[in-house]
Amino acid sequence: MPLYLIIIPPILLFKIFADMSERHFQFNSFELSGWTIVSVCAVVLALVTIVLLFRYERRLVAPKVGNILIALRVTTLIFILLTFLEPVLTWSFNTEKTGRLVVAVDVSDSMNTQDRHASDLEKLQLARALKMIGNDQINDRLDRWENAYSLKQEPPWVDESETANPEKRAQLGASRKQNLEEIFAEIDKLSRKEIAQKLLLNPANPILEKLQQRGQVDLVLFAGEAVSAEKTTLETGLDQVPDQVHMGLSNLSQALKASTGSSESGASPISGYILLTDGRDNSQLNPVSTAEQLGQMQVPVYPVILGSSHQPKDISVAALDYPQTAFKDDKPLLKARIGTSGYEGQEVRVVLKQNDREVAVKNFKSQGISKLLEFELNSGTLGRQEFKVETNLLPGETRDDNNEKSFAINIVDDKSRVLLVEETARWEFRFLHNALERDKRIELQQVLFEQPYMGLLPQPFFPNQLLIKTQPDNEQLNLEEKTHPFADKDLIIIGDVSPEHLENWEHIQTFVADQGGTLVLLAGKKYLPLAHQSPILNELLPLKNLKVVDWNQGNFKVPPAERGMRLQLTPEGEAEPLFQFDVNPATNRDIWKQLPGHLWFLQGELKPGASVLAYGISPFNAPLDEEKDGVIIQRQYGSGKVIWIGIDSTWRWRYRVGDRYHHRFWGQLARWAARNKASAGNEFVKFSLSKTDIDAGEITTATARWTQEYLNRFPDVKTSVTISKASEPDKVIASFDLNRQKNQPVIHEANLPSLPAGEYQLKLITSPEVAEGKEITTPLFVHEIKTIELGNLTSNPQLLSEMAKSSGGKMLTPGTLDQLLDLLPNLSQETTSQDEISLWDHWLILTLIMGILTVEWAIRKLNGLP
Repeated sequence: MPLYLIIIPPILLFKIFADMSERHFQFNSFELSGWTIVSVCAVVLALVTIVLLFRYERRLVAPKVGNILIALRVTTLIFILLTFLEPVLTWSFNTEKTGRLVVAVDVSDSMNTQDRHASDLEKLQLARALKMIGNDQINDRLDRWENAYSLKQEPPWVDESETANPEKRAQLGASRKQNLEEIFAEIDKLSRKEIAQKLLLNPANPILEKLQQRGQVDLVLFAGEAVSAEKTTLETGLDQVPDQVHMGLSNLSQALKASTGSSESGASPISGYILLTDGRDNSQLNPVSTAEQLGQMQVPVYPVILGSSHQPKDISVAALDYPQTAFKDDKPLLKARIGTSGYEGQEVRVVLKQNDREVAVKNFKSQGISKLLEFELNSGTLGRQEFKVETNLLPGETRDDNNEKSFAINIVDDKSRVLLVEETARWEFRFLHNALERDKRIELQQVLFEQPYMGLLPQPFFPNQLLIKTQPDNEQLNLEEKTHPFADKDLIIIGDVSPEHLENWEHIQTFVADQGGTLVLLAGKKYLPLAHQSPILNELLPLKNLKVVDWNQGNFKVPPAERGMRLQLTPEGEAEPLFQFDVNPATNRDIWKQLPGHLWFLQGELKPGASVLAYGISPFNAPLDEEKDGVIIQRQYGSGKVIWIGIDSTWRWRYRVGDRYHHRFWGQLARWAARNKASAGNEFVKFSLSKTDIDAGEITTATARWTQEYLNRFPDVKTSVTISKASEPDKVIASFDLNRQKNQPVIHEANLPSLPAGEYQLKLITSPEVAEGKEITTPLFVHEIKTIELGNLTSNPQLLSEMAKSSGGKMLTPGTLDQLLDLLPNLSQETTSQDEISLWDHWLILTLIMGILTVEWAIRKLNGLP
């Protein structure tokens, strides 16, 4: 029998089956060319073997039996080859689901605003949308009134065709004007939240009912968070809003994430979002980005803007910026942003109070925009110090509940303990030593290995040895009896030290990783770090593949202040307090641009987890690369931080300004390194909050930092936190577990649950117990949040328009809300799904192969073949 007659039938069988059912075959192994070649070669080899066997067997049996045997064997080979090629049968099918609509109503504090300051045009349009005025007979007249208001003209109250009698025209016009003013007065009494309710439930135009006739509608209330609600909640006037909504915040992204959980669990897909909001958003998220993602899934967003776009008459404490913790006798700075609108030219009085006592007063004339004021806070008294910022209440303000805000800072009596290690008294050491030694808030210890010493004094002026007390690794020694050599230090600064004088890098590594200390590595031209071969130093460094870059030759002839490479801060650097020479960000950038440049620095490649705080700007205006040209770089290492400063000339910042910037930078760095001094705990664990004073709904993180030595002995230690009211410390109202961080196992942390306004005490609970009868607690103060949400009361049509455009929707107004039903997509959605059957490992293929081989074996045995 010809071979092609044997091979063709199985292939035709597959092809016919595929053609009959509109299904498609694909061979997965075609993507793996090497596997395909090996499979084909194996089958060809087996085929050659079968042919040779056939030539031998046809001498022993009849030709008919031989043809049957070879046909069965070749068929088996074909099935095996197809199995190697991994054929998969795929087909598509359509399913139809009815989509859902999410109607989200903004219930944040700004939605309680009554827009009495709205223009007459806005009020007329809103009255028509709420069906308070208008019908088919007078709509044309109302259109003319709107046109007149848009041109800032008096509306034509009476049409010429109505009456020619001047007296009747005057009476009719006065009556209509009075009637409209009464309607405007009713509009002035409505808050934005009440307007949203009336738009949805108005019997004359029940939008919500019409939407429900189109399909399933999910009602959502949102502010800082979003919760599901029922129609009855709307009907009660939205007076009872759940606490978890956090009305003091506005987060439009939460509204766009509402109801997605049920969609993922198999419910009908979401076909669109309808937001009734004023567009205010004070979250850290980007709602436009969220809307764009919905647009990619063909889920449009239709915002309905509520509220006037005109600035209301209002004075508010818009925002406060202040340090959470400050050292005693420092000068912590409060930056208060005062919102002023509608009172141009009027005097605004701002008072800073401490314990209800006036400590500072500032007056300014309003220019209709916000004003940034600065106050130095009193830090002479230890402990928690409470303050309040108040503004005077001016006549006609839209709201009178956003004119004050309270806050507090924690004043601690402590010093930053700094160790400065250098090889020789190079310029960087001399000026750095002077800067740190003069600072009363710094306790400085110096080590200078190489210094002139004539033997006239009993010892050199500076210590010339780094004395490290070591203890034997005694398992019987209690943890509390063990001390680390740098346990009393907050900051270690290592300059250009030779490898011979600094070999104990493991102690420095412990200081950073386990004790949470800060290590500053100052680049040196002789030794550090290029001359060192320490693997620990290489691990601590935030960069690798270092090389020298010299700017000294290119512009040596220019004045000293203009030589070399200047530094520019990254956004991360601008946010760090150690780089702030002025409270105004723009002024601070200008100061850094004007600081003298540097003629030499070490350039390297950034390691994962490291971030550039300041990078160099080439004196030749070469293209900038923040990562490549990073000069000041930080990296979290265990519980602490490593800061790399790739220059040896910060002393040049003193040129013609003396101590102003050089001393301030290093003093701020020393305080920054001691930022955890206020943390509760002991030598084994430190317990702290990222913020001890927060607004209701704001997120803060609880962190427990363990020493590596303790974790080595108790690797399965468990940590949790209990929350009690300060007035009832024995009554636990909430608790939560701290989670071990994968990248930093010495840190256990978690976000606190949402808490209402009040004063709380947080207690660290450990298993096994580590406090030994001494509770590890820290306070938490939660304030009522008003001014962040109420700092700006205007509606934000620009943001809502961008959200609508990004998602493929459209921004609507109350007057154009009727267009919604025409704009909504068809809620009946047809989705295409794909299914497949893997044929190569299907049980039927295995059965066919085994069946063919069984028949071949039986024929051989019946004909006397081996």
